[in-house]
Amino acid sequence: MTKCLAAVILICVLAGCTRTVDNPRATSQASIGPITAGQVADLLSPDIQNHDGNRFAVVVPDSCAGTALEVDPPFLVDHGPAAEDGGHWSGTNGRSEVVNEEMVAVYPSDFSAADALATARQIVEACAGRRVEVTTMADRTYTFTVEAPAVQAPAGSVLWSLRSAEWNCDNLMVAAHNAAIEVTSCGPGGGMDTVTAAEQALKRIEMLADNTA
Repeated sequence: MTKCLAAVILICVLAGCTRTVDNPRATSQASIGPITAGQVADLLSPDIQNHDGNRFAVVVPDSCAGTALEVDPPFLVDHGPAAEDGGHWSGTNGRSEVVNEEMVAVYPSDFSAADALATARQIVEACAGRRVEVTTMADRTYTFTVEAPAVQAPAGSVLWSLRSAEWNCDNLMVAAHNAAIEVTSCGPGGGMDTVTAAEQALKRIEMLADNTA
């Protein structure tokens, strides 16, 4: 009798320790398209020479960092990119030498290009007329004044400028589908034609989206 009781207790204890586990539900990854993460480098212009430019690494104040920061640029990274890339090249704007930094990103399919552009535009407008202190990766420091564009930005883009006595930058951001491109073009007399550069950047996005749709 004692042995039977012990066996029953043992069975009850074991049954009490047994837990039924539901099949774990797979976590679905956000879809990425029409442009894929593997195509992110194709968003860069064919002018890219290398990936080692002296980028703007620190910007003060933080509220205006998006207008100048090239390391983890807020206008791109704040929207949760699935892939990022960048590059550097130099050329001329017809008046002087210019150096250009390109930053590109691909996002999940639910990325809103309109929202990303609106955010960038709001920050540029809020910071226009303000000074920003910029430190490069090589520890060189500039003091710029943020300026709104003197020309009409093409649809799908935001333009702005950074001005100082010795170094001047003309910047752009474009976004469409699930991709965005930001370019900083600087030189003693300013950067390249950002209207043309914005149109070319948008064409690169459209070509990739059309080829993968």
